[in-house]
Amino acid sequence: MGSHSLTSAMKIEFLTQEDPLYILPLFEEFFRNYAGECEVVRVSCCRTMGNRPRVQMVRELTALYGLLGFTRLLWRVAWSHLLSSQKLERRANRFFSLAQLCRAFGVDYFTVDNPNSPDFLRGIKDRNSDLIVSVACPFILKKPLLSAPPLGCINIHHAPLPRYKGMMPTFWQLYHGERTVGLTVHYMGEKLDEGDALLQESLMVEPGESLDRLICRSKRHAAHCLARVLRQLAAGSVEKRSLDHEKGTYFTFPTVAQIREFQKRGLRAI
Repeated sequence: MGSHSLTSAMKIEFLTQEDPLYILPLFEEFFRNYAGECEVVRVSCCRTMGNRPRVQMVRELTALYGLLGFTRLLWRVAWSHLLSSQKLERRANRFFSLAQLCRAFGVDYFTVDNPNSPDFLRGIKDRNSDLIVSVACPFILKKPLLSAPPLGCINIHHAPLPRYKGMMPTFWQLYHGERTVGLTVHYMGEKLDEGDALLQESLMVEPGESLDRLICRSKRHAAHCLARVLRQLAAGSVEKRSLDHEKGTYFTFPTVAQIREFQKRGLRAI
């Protein structure tokens, strides 16, 4: 990871969503390894998948994971919720919610309805935050928020942008037979998954690896990639790279037919 550390002078805010299964691993990895190297002012957490209708979300996830797989996910979420009220120390083997993790590391945690609201924007300015980091934030950020922090807003996208923009990038990379899954840390713009790239890396897909396991593994990998970008931003040495969006591809949540084709190809969601 190199010898340089993040500067404590740079004030960072995270924007994310509540997800103990796939997003929490990134924050666990980041806090465990870099908590003492930067000032995380706040973690603001949106509702899971934002304003997406709950019935639609359940229907989509059941189609993807199957009834048994979706039941397993629900059990994991319920178990996490049950144990998330425990007070844990930093050295705990694992955490069960983002709020619990933040408490252990002394980081302010708040829930937010919509980060584009005037109240949230005022808070960003009042806290003098230098940078916003989006980790699967379920809202498209608008210009007033994007331009509020002096260093702007950056996002982590689990694909080799400009390819695989949109939803479920890890699914679509497996679907198309990619042997590696990409990761892009990039500046955020008003259009989804655009903006100059700050770092791009890839991670090998292990033989027979499920979508569930690959997402968790790539999230932990992303924490270290993010730390590298933050170091470069703090040092003023970051190198931006423009992406050719004419060559981009965009995907939404897979249809039932595409999920069945995913399974026919011998791929597993869980």
